[in-house]
Amino acid sequence: MDVTVFFNNLTPQERLVFIILLFQGVFMVILVIAGIRLKKLLNRYRQLLTGSSQNNLEGLLLDLGERMKNAEVIIRNNEEEIRKIEDESFAYLQRWALHRYKAFSNIGGDQSFSLVLLDKKGDGVLLSSIYGRDESRTYAKSIKGGKSNYPLSDEEQEVLAGAIQKK
Repeated sequence: MDVTVFFNNLTPQERLVFIILLFQGVFMVILVIAGIRLKKLLNRYRQLLTGSSQNNLEGLLLDLGERMKNAEVIIRNNEEEIRKIEDESFAYLQRWALHRYKAFSNIGGDQSFSLVLLDKKGDGVLLSSIYGRDESRTYAKSIKGGKSNYPLSDEEQEVLAGAIQKK
């Protein structure tokens, strides 16, 4: 029997029911295919979440989360330590300069010197030693912010400027 003849012999209500049944059949096939795909997907999901501890995705994710927490704590501690070290580094002697010179024209050699030692803020000390035939004198002058509260000789000003220029 031909399908068109069969379809033409049906009443309009029967045709409607036939079309609805046909759509239901197509939807059933689609649902069966979707169910099969869903079952395969669920099986793969279960395989990921179960099995040995090395292959267990849930265990791996939990372990990774714990490692991240530990890494964050370590990073925070390191950042605090770095801040402390940076704060302390301002007090370390970082710039220095030495200038040897002849303090008196009648004495040979550059036996006199000026030495300046400064931290990052320009605070420190300037040491000068003036060498003479009969005696030698040493002076210490404090430096605050790259300046001294005491008068400086030309040599001392030169050595201080040299240390301040070093960055």
